[in-house]
Amino acid sequence: MCRKWPPQIPLQEFLNKFTAIYCSMSSVYGKILSCAIVVCLSLLTFAGFSYSTAVAHSGNDSGVLAADASMLFGVKNSSSLNWAGYAVTSSADSFSNVSGSFVVPDPPVSSSSTQHSAVFLSLFSHYGKSQKQGPSSQTSYAAFWAGIDGYNDNTVEQAGVLMEVSGGSATYSAWYEFYPSPPVYASWKPAAGDVIAVYVNYTSSGFTAKVIDLTRSLSFTSPTTQVSGAQRASAEWIAEAPSSQRGILPLADFGTVYFGYDYTSVKGTNNATVSGSSYTIGTLASDGYSVYAISMVNRNGSLKAAPSPLSFDGTSFSVKWYSS
Repeated sequence: MCRKWPPQIPLQEFLNKFTAIYCSMSSVYGKILSCAIVVCLSLLTFAGFSYSTAVAHSGNDSGVLAADASMLFGVKNSSSLNWAGYAVTSSADSFSNVSGSFVVPDPPVSSSSTQHSAVFLSLFSHYGKSQKQGPSSQTSYAAFWAGIDGYNDNTVEQAGVLMEVSGGSATYSAWYEFYPSPPVYASWKPAAGDVIAVYVNYTSSGFTAKVIDLTRSLSFTSPTTQVSGAQRASAEWIAEAPSSQRGILPLADFGTVYFGYDYTSVKGTNNATVSGSSYTIGTLASDGYSVYAISMVNRNGSLKAAPSPLSFDGTSFSVKWYSS
């Protein structure tokens, strides 16, 4: 697969390339020089120079994932039919807590969206598979969440926000789900621009999931629930295309969704507790855990959504929509 580069390399790409050069140099002086260049360019960024972390892709460019995020943290690239974002894996019984935060996206809404009668929609099918209930119309969906499990097993303990685009407008629902049990929805509704925090916690008594709308001072908490077969072997921060019995539903054009402290100012989010220690996504990768930047593709390999590289503090990223 080939990458279609923009006319000018964005500053973020430039920083990533110098970081790679820095890591590969054996000379101490070479490393000092390379590091100095990266610091100078970073200062230019913070001084107000705009840059883009999005990478332009040609038709079947599924081979270029997450804009080479591995340059900074050793993140591995992966692809999925229905997920875009970040996941980390470890041995069974490792993860006891996951936190996430994001800004509810305000998408450009297509006038071609159609109405449909309300039907049951299960938000989650585990990584790369389609097992949800849903409508067969052209209404489109996207779900934004954080959770434990699902990357390589058959349960997920998760919570987040569902976006539904229908009839030219977007509506949102807060929910939690202990898959394969169905989702449970909050009585209140978030809105575009709201800052959401998500917490999924495990104790010997079971799992608890909580969604907080910090903008509206609303929250929704599950009862503590035992989940049969839960491995606690992965954690995720995801934008998802929900599915029906017929397959994966059209992915709503959410524009770009922003995850993590750098965008939400919610401290301690986009973290996971592994074997008793708390880590950011970036420090998980740096400490040797398997962290994956996941790009969503369709069955012919065309890109649907992709994450940015992690921020320099390892806490934050965005996911950009490309196609339904």
